[in-house]
Amino acid sequence: MNSKAEKLLVVESDDALREGIAAVLRDAGYEVSTDREGGMRSVLAFAPDAVLLGADALRLDGCHLLSQIKGSAQIQDIRVVILSPGGSAERIRGMGLGADDVLSVPFDPHELLSRVRSQLRNKRLAHEIRERLRIAEVNRNGTQQVVEAVNEERRTLRAGSLAVMATLIVGALVSFLFYRRTQEQSTRVYAAVTRLQTGALTQQQLTERSPRDQKEMERAPSPASDPQKLQLLAKGEELGAQIAASRAENPSTLQQQLTDAESRLQKLERRSDLRRRSSSPTSRASV
Repeated sequence: MNSKAEKLLVVESDDALREGIAAVLRDAGYEVSTDREGGMRSVLAFAPDAVLLGADALRLDGCHLLSQIKGSAQIQDIRVVILSPGGSAERIRGMGLGADDVLSVPFDPHELLSRVRSQLRNKRLAHEIRERLRIAEVNRNGTQQVVEAVNEERRTLRAGSLAVMATLIVGALVSFLFYRRTQEQSTRVYAAVTRLQTGALTQQQLTERSPRDQKEMERAPSPASDPQKLQLLAKGEELGAQIAASRAENPSTLQQQLTDAESRLQKLERRSDLRRRSSSPTSRASV
């Protein structure tokens, strides 16, 4: 006896046979309906787990009901057992029309219950398989959603990493350009300081040389007697004043000119000194 009280619909035109089948099934614990006039409406209203089509099932009405049950996606899992009075040919015909099982009439009640239980068991197994497939599909969809979420998160992290790297690169470029500009400014400052130091040393050298030149001029004869020496002295003083005042853009040129003037002046002085020595009384006496 089944604990679930599964539903069975008996469609049989013979009253005695119909009631006998229903009695056997009720005694086995099934919920039985014998409404044969409603056809498909009865099937939809009662929602049986299995339908037993009686001896006239292979006629037009029975074949039509069988095709409706098996052709409907909503109720196609209902098991259909045909009770056929014919032999093996009728059973083969019934199976060909889509019946799940065919039982010859007259039948043994125990065989009837065995066939019904077998079909209901197959129905439960099919339902369990479909349910497992449904759960597997749900799990697959859930897993796919998780994978898509993870991939989306990875894309977001990758985009964030690229943004950070781009920011670091831009920052490094800005720092490098700022460093280059600072270096250039420092180089210009060092150059300016060097020029100032060079000018200060030149001025200091001129200041130190002025007393020496003054003493030499006092010992030497008056430059008024030598126009060329006077001209060189005047040029040297002018160049020294220009270098000391740092008025020129290129003090090295003035320094070179000053050096040339001093060299020429020294040559004139040596010549003058030689002439002076050769003309002195001591020199004549030695001759």
